[in-house]
Amino acid sequence: MKKNIISRFIATALVFSTLVIGNTTAAQAKTLNPNTGKSNTTVSNLNGNNGQALNTSWGLGSKQTEYVSNNKSYDWYIDQGHTGQDSNNNCGPTSTVMALKWLKPNFIGTVEAARNTYPENDGWWYTNDVTNFLDLNNVKTYAVKQNVTENLLKSELKKGNIAILCVKMSYIPYNKNSEQRVGRFYSYDGGHFIVVKGYRVVDGKTYFEVYDPNNWDEQYNDGQEKGKDRYYLSANLVKAASVWWNYSIVIQPSSNY
Repeated sequence: MKKNIISRFIATALVFSTLVIGNTTAAQAKTLNPNTGKSNTTVSNLNGNNGQALNTSWGLGSKQTEYVSNNKSYDWYIDQGHTGQDSNNNCGPTSTVMALKWLKPNFIGTVEAARNTYPENDGWWYTNDVTNFLDLNNVKTYAVKQNVTENLLKSELKKGNIAILCVKMSYIPYNKNSEQRVGRFYSYDGGHFIVVKGYRVVDGKTYFEVYDPNNWDEQYNDGQEKGKDRYYLSANLVKAASVWWNYSIVIQPSSNY
């Protein structure tokens, strides 16, 4: 479904890793923790949309002390299972188009169109296909950053940014509990593109909130897609990136859109 991509992208990554993202700081707000009834300091995104309240049935824990979620007022999640004849291999174009929808509210491009722009013989996208498609769509506010760490991702998310990662899914443990939202919910364990758009600190552990396109119509009992707002434990996600492609494509909001 996805591909290990270092050799073709290393030169491009070294160039873009020198770019600097703006210093916009996310607003902080006091909120009431629905589980403890106590006031906790959480960080909201730039658009003031704090995402969903923590539910203890999700499997993260019960005491939340920090939450960042760079959501939008509109739906920008895409299930790669409905993206044409190359759906099995479309995690790269799907993650990229999701990021463009997040960045540009009026973006009308499709995953199929992205795939047709860089067909790659119907196979996996390379990471430079992602950045080339961002360039093609005049995205100026992104940077490729080397070494994926918890602190780097949290810092960028606090600024209101999101990140595209290419990771090895075998390092994200499979969770057989179909209603929990932590861990991998499918059997595939190879290379994979995802979008990281927030994080929670619960019971002292950091979980990154992701849009995982490998959904294929899977839903929780409440009707939400399982790939939407899925949570991957920080240590697992960082390892999954470091062994596969140890860079992040960080995208910053822009007033131009």
